[in-house]
Amino acid sequence: MYFPQVGITKGELLAYYHDVAPFLLPHLRDRPLTLERYPEGVEGESFYQKDVPSYYPEWLRTFSKKYERAGKLVHHPLVDDLADLLYLVNLGTLTFHTILARIDDPTHPDVLVIDVDPPAAGDEEPSSAFDRAREAAHLLRDQLREEGLEPLVKTSGKRGLHLGLPLDGSLDFAQVRDVLATLFEKAIARRPELLTQEARKEKRGDRVYLDALRMAHGASVVPPYVVRPTPVASVSMPLTWEELDALEDPLVFTVRTAMERLREVGDLWAPLSLPGRSSVPPTGS
Repeated sequence: MYFPQVGITKGELLAYYHDVAPFLLPHLRDRPLTLERYPEGVEGESFYQKDVPSYYPEWLRTFSKKYERAGKLVHHPLVDDLADLLYLVNLGTLTFHTILARIDDPTHPDVLVIDVDPPAAGDEEPSSAFDRAREAAHLLRDQLREEGLEPLVKTSGKRGLHLGLPLDGSLDFAQVRDVLATLFEKAIARRPELLTQEARKEKRGDRVYLDALRMAHGASVVPPYVVRPTPVASVSMPLTWEELDALEDPLVFTVRTAMERLREVGDLWAPLSLPGRSSVPPTGS
């Protein structure tokens, strides 16, 4: 029983990932992954896993990267197909986190994701924080449109929102982060009572946090359609901007409701995915 409050078992979780694979796999392929694992379900112990141990099957490809801070070589798992995906879910992976660059050019991101993190909300008003996140997302969208850009939007799978844009790969992570920091500074100057780059939660108050560190080299983000460790088994779901305006509860998209929607609307974040495998082999596989 992986989600006891709603009665979702490990088998149902596997069935969801099996069904959602055609939509999810293009967002995972050729991207180094971090796994968020809950082997006993959402009420049990959990941990993040970047490094694939030697006893994992040989057919699961890896991408090796040396992290100076850790001082060691890390073998990130890669997901190419359904077998890879279900193998890792069967190990208790609820959420897949992707790096925003691909293995053929790991220092240059090909996607920009803006993380709009709502303030903590009291139990008596669970929707107020999301309302502020929505307002912040619209402000950022309008600012990007002034630059001739049209961002996509999705729920984070929790109470936040993600804005996404494709990149041409000409800028490295530090350069993209500098551009993003400038964008955030302008937005905060317009609405300082709504937005902040203050990382400490106790200092944010009721302001929405704009996280430029998602674009740091080696940092990861939640792609669309993955399951989050919430009591209701919610998933990260792309929306139109009109749907965002009408959305009352971002947790309405779950393991049990997502597929019906996807069969109707398809992958709204398809412009941010590339099908197929990279022509450049991963190192250390």
